[in-house]
Amino acid sequence: MSKGYEERYLMTLLSSVMNQKEAPAPLRYLNWEKLFRIADYHRVAHIVHYGIMGLDEEIPQPVRQRFFDKYLESVHRIERLRSTEKQIETIFEKREIDCFFLSYSDIVKYYPVEEMCCREFVEIGLKKKDVQTVRAFFRGTDFEELHTEAYGELYYKIPGSRVSCFNHTMFFSKSMQKFYINLFHSLRNKEKFQHIREMNPTEMYLFFICRLTDSYAKGDISLNQIIDFWVFYKTYGEVFEWSYIYERLKKLKIADFAEHLEYLILRWLGTGAGIENVEMYDAMESYIFSKGAEGREISAQFLPLITKVADCYARDRKAEELRRLIIWMFPDRMYMETIYPRLEKSGMLLPLFWIFRLGRYGIRVAANRVEKEFLAFKKRIFHLMKRQNQRVEEEVTVHEDGNTEELNHEEETADVPK
Repeated sequence: MSKGYEERYLMTLLSSVMNQKEAPAPLRYLNWEKLFRIADYHRVAHIVHYGIMGLDEEIPQPVRQRFFDKYLESVHRIERLRSTEKQIETIFEKREIDCFFLSYSDIVKYYPVEEMCCREFVEIGLKKKDVQTVRAFFRGTDFEELHTEAYGELYYKIPGSRVSCFNHTMFFSKSMQKFYINLFHSLRNKEKFQHIREMNPTEMYLFFICRLTDSYAKGDISLNQIIDFWVFYKTYGEVFEWSYIYERLKKLKIADFAEHLEYLILRWLGTGAGIENVEMYDAMESYIFSKGAEGREISAQFLPLITKVADCYARDRKAEELRRLIIWMFPDRMYMETIYPRLEKSGMLLPLFWIFRLGRYGIRVAANRVEKEFLAFKKRIFHLMKRQNQRVEEEVTVHEDGNTEELNHEEETADVPK
């Protein structure tokens, strides 16, 4: 994907805002409607609002308003999520639910302005055995469950409280799942809590980089995730235990990719250092902006997990299609009894009626096919006869026209005086 100027200028705006610098004016024509769509797609439109506030550009008023509306959403979100996080933390402790929070209250403080925070949920890590307990709790407190693969199990409550709960199954890679399980058991308890745990900066770095890698492989990675990681990185980078991090990343087989992704993020939002392999980083940028639609081949070369995810999804689709076919061919007894009431007293005959039903369906399909072929044959015969009749009519018309001309010629000859 050859990135448009809108994509490049979007990163310029984000970098300027996050580093508290004045945003430069665009150097050429900019499609502001397109820029908003890209920013909104990656959930960073509220940050762009800060970048365009001081621009003298003639930005269409409807577009300015849409950026402002996203900013207002982020303003209202902060206190709601802070309050929700505190309440759930207290309740989970009382109910003795072992978990850890990716503290929203902490990360929001490290943004230049709190309203710039890209995190949209209270995020809670669980053990798989507690998933049903937590689900029952949220259903009993007027939360609505939203189905999503990208954020685990997402719960929503009016006017805007959102909670994302996940466990080791959020990761596609088996090694990452194992990492999550081991990490969970090694976490220390948060101060004054017996069941709420917390990660130190090094553990949190490993968790975030695994989640970014997993999202990248699935084609779900967004700029809001990247900015959230960068804010965390910028805040705690000096206290990371890099030797331990490198060792763990090698065991997870994502060390090379993590290095490339980290370098790209720093290039976008940090130092802006030059690069050597331009093609590779262009492919990564295209992959991120398109959420996996473009730049896939080059990305897969240094992150084989991309290919594994694609292959798994393909297998899952085929397996789902096969499962649906089997269910259709061999429906349950209750359904079959609605078609064949005799089964209510003779359940042992269910396999026989399956065969009978499939036979009837096969006969019906064959009959329909014969009927279609017969109708098509009749249609071809009709068109053939129609063309034949048209040719006969044309010949008769030509013959009559010829006779008429001869008769007229004879009449003209008879009128001539001898």
